[in-house]
Amino acid sequence: MRFLFLLLILFMGFLLDPVAAQTQANKPDSLQIAATRVERGVLKPHRSPMGALLRSVVVPGWGQMYNHRYIKAVIVAGVETFFLVKAVDWWSKTESQYRTVQSSAPELQYFEFNRYLNYRQNRNDYLWATGITIFISMFDAYVDAHLAGFDVDVTPGFEPKSDTAQLRLSLKF
Repeated sequence: MRFLFLLLILFMGFLLDPVAAQTQANKPDSLQIAATRVERGVLKPHRSPMGALLRSVVVPGWGQMYNHRYIKAVIVAGVETFFLVKAVDWWSKTESQYRTVQSSAPELQYFEFNRYLNYRQNRNDYLWATGITIFISMFDAYVDAHLAGFDVDVTPGFEPKSDTAQLRLSLKF
């Protein structure tokens, strides 16, 4: 029960965006900076990378939703949920098999113990997969928040200025 209460408090704490909590007084010349960005043609939405990372830790796919990557959020939430459900399933099978080993006849304990080891290995594999997926999700949300607003154009120019063929790559910041 304490774990659920702590999880609820963390969840409610991450609902508040730390960037939105800052007042305009703490942002010197914020209007001038925004006007300069608009003049240059670069209007970058500001997303907190740490906020995206922490959201991704708390709820599967929340960091991707925060970065407006909805398809990626569904995929991440599905994969993390799948691995977590399988880990919990194998955990319960492992516990049940351990009790079976304890209560089985001595001549069957060897086979039951081998089955227990197999269940435990499957449980550990799914726990590792869950942890790795959560780490990748955190990293992805953090990087997406940092790269929010970058406008990169990698299409080649189709208007040749001379008779020779040329390929141009432009990068806009």
